[in-house]
Amino acid sequence: MTDTNPYSTPAAAISAMQVPDIEIPEEIARPIKHGWVAACVTGALTLVLTLLSQFGASANRTELWNLLDVGLVAVLAFGIYRKSRIAATLMLCYFALSKILMMIAEGMPTGLVVSFIFLIFYFRATVATFRYHRFLREVKRNPPPPRRRLSDDPFFQASPAASANAAPGIPGDTGTGTPMP
Repeated sequence: MTDTNPYSTPAAAISAMQVPDIEIPEEIARPIKHGWVAACVTGALTLVLTLLSQFGASANRTELWNLLDVGLVAVLAFGIYRKSRIAATLMLCYFALSKILMMIAEGMPTGLVVSFIFLIFYFRATVATFRYHRFLREVKRNPPPPRRRLSDDPFFQASPAASANAAPGIPGDTGTGTPMP
């Protein structure tokens, strides 16, 4: 059914703009991958330790809070995987705050080396997500050429041997002193 109103808004089929496949530099992609993998390891370790402690004693509120912790870490790990700046920043802050609160509750610092290693992973992932979004903004501002120019095709390039032998300005002269048949 077509609209015959001459004042109606015209409709046009617009295809989705194709974003060129851009390659993310390795110095940006690697820390992000390390960050979400570290978050998965953190969540898995927390889950395993929570389940082991639950089988050893009766369930209490701390185990339930640990299961909530596992869920939150899993959601933040997925956010880091999706290169979310908010998720990476929240993971860094949450991990640092939880370790500080655990050390205050226990009265002495424990697990500093492992905690510091995970903090390094989360910090690098946070910085890399910000760099990733800056990189995308720059690519949108200055996109790579959509395709190669025809003049870049080797088929259209003059061969170096033919151009070196030809005498300038004289058609048919090969530059060897013998006329062309």
